[in-house]
Amino acid sequence: MIRLLRLGFLLTVCLTMTACVTDMGIREEFEKSMRAYNRMLRWQEVENAGMTYIVKEQRDDFMRSAESLKRRGVTLADFRILTFECLPDKKSGDVVAEFDYYLLPSNRIKTVTYRQEWVYQDLLKSWKLKSGLPPFE
Repeated sequence: MIRLLRLGFLLTVCLTMTACVTDMGIREEFEKSMRAYNRMLRWQEVENAGMTYIVKEQRDDFMRSAESLKRRGVTLADFRILTFECLPDKKSGDVVAEFDYYLLPSNRIKTVTYRQEWVYQDLLKSWKLKSGLPPFE
């Protein structure tokens, strides 16, 4: 009987640790995806960022916005992640970032706050962004 209790306890500990590892993996993936996406925007790889990280339903709108940025001469100079929160149990994440940019031919730096809504897609085992680009005016 004691042996059976020990086995049950050991199984419970293993399952609990597995759940923690899974949450940590999802959190690490979120941070990795969030940082990679924002870095791609910063280095003017907007279309590539859209194809990689935007949910399929929003991709066409995102690509139109990306084309508009290019046509208007918007150049992203820097970004900062102000806050981010990952909620593995809800399979969602939120990010608030700031982007410094300028519109050619002007060299006056402007700043825009960019709120990002992320969702974890189990089928793809990856994080995707639901929100489009902010207005760079």
